[in-house]
Amino acid sequence: MIQYPCNTRFRPLFSLLVVAAVATQTMAQQNLFNIPSGDITPKNKIFYQHQFNVYNDKLESKGHFVYGLGRGWDAGLNVVSKGFSFRPGGLNWLQNEVPQNGALSPVVLATLQKQFVLTNRLNVNVGTQAGTNLSRSFGNSQFAHFTYGLLGYQVAPGRRILAGPYATNAVLSGPGNQQGVIVGYEWKLTEKWYLMGDWISGRNDQGAGVIGAMFWPAERVQFCAGVLLPNPNTPKAAGIVLEINILGWAARH
Repeated sequence: MIQYPCNTRFRPLFSLLVVAAVATQTMAQQNLFNIPSGDITPKNKIFYQHQFNVYNDKLESKGHFVYGLGRGWDAGLNVVSKGFSFRPGGLNWLQNEVPQNGALSPVVLATLQKQFVLTNRLNVNVGTQAGTNLSRSFGNSQFAHFTYGLLGYQVAPGRRILAGPYATNAVLSGPGNQQGVIVGYEWKLTEKWYLMGDWISGRNDQGAGVIGAMFWPAERVQFCAGVLLPNPNTPKAAGIVLEINILGWAARH
């Protein structure tokens, strides 16, 4: 993992990423915590999600922008960064261009997702997130993808479970297996409170589960928080996930 202090010549690139992650809220793929949620953004509507994974010694940042295309399609852009490490002397921005050292960072991914409604309770989503890592030189940029299928079943209004296969590559997952399964759930308790969680199988940089909850304080805003628990024998550490969702429409689940 390459570390660059925030006051070096790489600050302009970092500033550009921050601007992209904050100001480009016009388009990407909704997640529970770490897996796609199975939701489709309505036509001509916008969804924005920002997530922070907080560890003992570093902070990860993930921005998701989604635009509804209609007919069960949405598309957008994801910006994923390892963020900062907390080291003596200040914060260090983390960048990795070597897959052998783990998942590359930062990464920008275009997203595309399609939903097929089978019954009033059952649907299938297929989608991909594909792009490249941001590098100081073009030769160090590598293709990245996370491709999946997701079967969603609504047990009751506001209560659903999700499961399906995924395939990725070392640019996003680092060393280890690059296929597995994703599982998630969303469980309504009251009009404002939901239980929520997900899990990505595998012994890689993405292999982890999150157990948490969602609070709905306003019609178009959701706050989510959870505990991140890495899979056994993976390079990930335990942490806390903090998330805010800004919905571009008024409907609830």
